[in-house]
Amino acid sequence: MSIPLLTPPPSGEQAIPFDELVARAEAGLPSSLPRDPTKIMVALDVDGTLLLPEGASERVISAFHDGVAAGMKMVIATGRGVNAVDPVFGYLKASQGWAVCSNGTTMGQWDPQLEGGRRVVRRHSFNPAEAIDALRQVMPDALIGSERDYGYAVSAPFPHGELIETFRVESMENLRSTPSTKLVGRAPSLTREEFSEAIAQTGLADTHEVAIGWTSWVDVGPRGFTKATGLEELAEYLQVPHSGTVTVGDGTNDIPMLQWAAHGVAMGGADEDVRSYADAVTGSVENDGAAALVRAILNRF
Repeated sequence: MSIPLLTPPPSGEQAIPFDELVARAEAGLPSSLPRDPTKIMVALDVDGTLLLPEGASERVISAFHDGVAAGMKMVIATGRGVNAVDPVFGYLKASQGWAVCSNGTTMGQWDPQLEGGRRVVRRHSFNPAEAIDALRQVMPDALIGSERDYGYAVSAPFPHGELIETFRVESMENLRSTPSTKLVGRAPSLTREEFSEAIAQTGLADTHEVAIGWTSWVDVGPRGFTKATGLEELAEYLQVPHSGTVTVGDGTNDIPMLQWAAHGVAMGGADEDVRSYADAVTGSVENDGAAALVRAILNRF
């Protein structure tokens, strides 16, 4: 399948037998997890959790579909916008599902019977002017991207392949004045460490939700909206009790949902800070850690 994909490289974790990972995941499941699969929602991060640079493995695809067949709510929880989630369902060979997008500001449903194959159920926007000004004050040459219905409005083109969605170059005035569901800042000339220091200088973490990616890339969103708040909304919408919520991820933007869930699981490729917020740790993406977690849950039924 030829679908644009930019995702973190493998973590370098040594090979771990899949059955061992499943057994480890089973041992870590809380006894309070419902025995009724329809009362379970498994929220899966995408980049560094479900996808390798070449796409989704057969184990991941199989586990996702078996979870759906069992009646579990298999949900994508990602920093990607709605348009960039389309290829994720493609890699999973799925045409139906739910996703919390843009780090919690947007909730979408995918179904081929819907017009365009999907619909946005809920969307929360914010005024990006303050965040744009803060980024440009510290990094005057930073690339700015503001999420829109069609993709991104940008201050200048991003490095090739980094934006899957349609993008249009717009004036800074338009970027500042138009509501956004997510703002992106990118400084290709900086290392991730240099970029992290620059973001700290902006003070944005005091006024907005901030998540630095695996390169010199930052997602900025409205205060109080995270993957956790988006999943809480979706769990209520799908009538899933909190005791049935399971989340798995590897990035700093996954920390809120790892803390929120009844059972939060960090990927083996996650750094120690992310792991510290999780109830358990599974294998890395190259060892199909997310699939092992889903298999462990399925083995209970």
